Amino acid sequence: MSLPTLRLAAVSLVILTGVLAGAQLGKIAPVLLWYRDEIGLSLQGAGWLTAMLGLFVAVAALPTGLAIGRMGAVRATGCGSILLVVGGLALALLVAPVAIFGARLVEAVGYLIVCISLPAILNDISPTRWKGPVLAIWSGFVPLGYATADLMAAWLVPLGGPPVFLAALTVLYGLLWQASRLALSSLGEAPAIAPIRTKGSSLALPVLLVATSFGLFVILSVAFFTFLPSYALQGALLLPAGLVALTVPAGNLLASILVRGRGAGFMAALGVAGFSVCALAAPLAFGSESGAMTTAAAILLAVGGAVVASALFAAIPFVTPPSGSVAFTLGIVSQAGGIGTLAGPPLAAWMLEGQGWNGFGWFLSAIALTGVACLTPLAIGAMRRPA
Repeated sequence: MSLPTLRLAAVSLVILTGVLAGAQLGKIAPVLLWYRDEIGLSLQGAGWLTAMLGLFVAVAALPTGLAIGRMGAVRATGCGSILLVVGGLALALLVAPVAIFGARLVEAVGYLIVCISLPAILNDISPTRWKGPVLAIWSGFVPLGYATADLMAAWLVPLGGPPVFLAALTVLYGLLWQASRLALSSLGEAPAIAPIRTKGSSLALPVLLVATSFGLFVILSVAFFTFLPSYALQGALLLPAGLVALTVPAGNLLASILVRGRGAGFMAALGVAGFSVCALAAPLAFGSESGAMTTAAAILLAVGGAVVASALFAAIPFVTPPSGSVAFTLGIVSQAGGIGTLAGPPLAAWMLEGQGWNGFGWFLSAIALTGVACLTPLAIGAMRRPA
């Protein structure tokens, strides 16, 4: 098998491993009622089983990125995968509430490590012309992970119950990581050890602009998808909220095609374009009286947001200073995203309660316009770096 084919196989397996990591984040939602009715957790407690993984990202992503930059992405992924698999299997087998939360805590530490180290591996093994498209596709690992968890739950829960579903999802992640590890070793490049970097070498203004923009995107996206099902139940949309969410990969794919061979300036401009589409679509999605207009605007908002996320991830290798660490930059971006995940729903709920759906749409538009302002310095080429 030729080296380009081996490299493509390794990249594909690492992305699939990431999708299964994202599924660990989303696997509680399909069995939420089982945790309440059979295990005895409150709905709030069951909700914390999901939130715990995101909370770890919000609190500790930045120092984790620094640590991964020091120890190497492949080695870090191995350590994180062990924690993720051990915690996931314990979660599937244990029934005592205290033990369940302990298992999820172990899983959360593993998830935090792999969601930063896996894209760092992709950066390490991708030729320069691949980096943008590969990381653009990677940016969809969480929504694809949620979809994977939902599909597997629909198949396995009726057959063997929630424990079988939870265990199968964890085992599948472990198998994919082992396949990825073998594919990486076949490249013969040993991207396991990264040079030790200092955190200051990565804290450049372009990095901070990309991280801030990603945090704004997450606030926009989480708020939108959190309240879209409630809006759809009022009959405002012609499609179910889940089908609107399934248009997200189209934005990831579109961005991966557009960023090929491009530099950070173009990627920032693409992010500006995506944010602009969101700013225009949000008021129509939540303020139009036409069901067709509302549905089309909601799809544009979903796809535009996906383009933003893909453009920002694609820009990461190109905004990281030559003396910096891509893993640490990923930690900075993930930290901003984690904070956005925590801040988005309460901010949106506050706006929705005070201003209704129309005000909610304008709130999303304002967040998107703030993202446009944040990315504009990069988009006009003031801090452009060649691809």
